[in-house]
Amino acid sequence: MKKVIFDTDIGDDIDDAFALAALAAEPEAELLGVTTVYRNTAQRARLAQKLLEAAGRAEVPVFAGESIPIKQPIGLFAWEEGSSPEQKPVCQWSEEYAAFPVRTDAVGFLAESAKRWGEDLILFAVGPLTNLARAIERFPDDMKRIGAIYTMGGRFMRKEAEWNILCDPEAAEIVYSSGIPVYAVGLDVTLRCTLENGLLEHVSASARETNRTLALWFDRWSKHFGFAKSVMHDPLAVASAFLPVCRFERRYVRADLESERGAFLTERTEKAGYSPVNVAVDVDREMFYDWLVSRIGC
Repeated sequence: MKKVIFDTDIGDDIDDAFALAALAAEPEAELLGVTTVYRNTAQRARLAQKLLEAAGRAEVPVFAGESIPIKQPIGLFAWEEGSSPEQKPVCQWSEEYAAFPVRTDAVGFLAESAKRWGEDLILFAVGPLTNLARAIERFPDDMKRIGAIYTMGGRFMRKEAEWNILCDPEAAEIVYSSGIPVYAVGLDVTLRCTLENGLLEHVSASARETNRTLALWFDRWSKHFGFAKSVMHDPLAVASAFLPVCRFERRYVRADLESERGAFLTERTEKAGYSPVNVAVDVDREMFYDWLVSRIGC
């Protein structure tokens, strides 16, 4: 059984919620905790607690983490101008979740867990990498004992910015160059894994509280952004730690901090200033969907 922590920006795109629900039900995972990242992390923490409660996993601790990127200011979309970027409500939020208490110091929790569990610990980082980067900066010796980090972020087959990396490129460079083994599941493979209509119908029709919560949040997300389908970016990153759903190859990468922030420079061979990363280059979609269906109980 793998000891795991889930670091997430749950509350905007719906795939974080599906990933957490699946991970909470994964029999090969001992879920030690959840940490939230990127603007209004307190609301994100309460959302995570709501989903864990629905899944019968209320004992799992949740820690609100870093709201602000390491260097750049938080970006606002056009319709968000005038709002406070750190406290803007996330789209799946409901005031009924405000009763959940919020623990803070996600960075400390990550470091303490790394110190205690060392190479037995796996981190799933499916949002901007600010929490992990701050932990590496403050507790380098403890964090470098971690067995592996599975990230959802980036694109590696061509140079293109991706949201999680764009939100905090400096954090991405700190994490990817840390020496901790990184398995990067990026847009090259995740874009092949949409939430199929049949699966969504099963989720919506389910009597399980977890799935009722997922269906409600999917509806809020769909109406907020105007999307009918979601790409299962984050669940794929989680699944790749338990099954060979992704084929990984060694690449050498560096986050572009200048000309195209949010993108990676990628080489097939070693190059000065570039860090070795295990990059997902192919995906077994059928195996992935079978895993997702079995974990969320459709």
